Amino acid sequence: MSVLPFNVTESGVLIIRVRADLDIAGRAAAAWEIDGYLAAHRSAPVMLELSDAPLSTAAVSTVVRTQRMCRSAGTPLAVLAATAETRRALKAHTGAEGLAVEPTLSLAAAALSAASTPVATAA
Repeated sequence: MSVLPFNVTESGVLIIRVRADLDIAGRAAAAWEIDGYLAAHRSAPVMLELSDAPLSTAAVSTVVRTQRMCRSAGTPLAVLAATAETRRALKAHTGAEGLAVEPTLSLAAAALSAASTPVATAA
């Protein structure tokens, strides 16, 4: 049984839905599933979509762990968090380490697109 539903968009973005009220017991299972999704969808940009429930400590931990896994794999990551309270909490816990935490799907997709675009350098 899957703890985290997911889908892959036509553009290849892996969207993983994470309950914001994830409990400690579910955190390990969530991290295990995310690791498996990342392995199966190598190099695919990842979007974590958080539910609108108040953000639990375990959910924050899962986002931070996913951020580390994606950074290690060189995979772009964005978080879709509709509520301002959730976005503030994530920014406070993850710092200014380049994690895109956006209020809408279109903004999160744009952040992933910008992160996936190679930067041109002068010759």
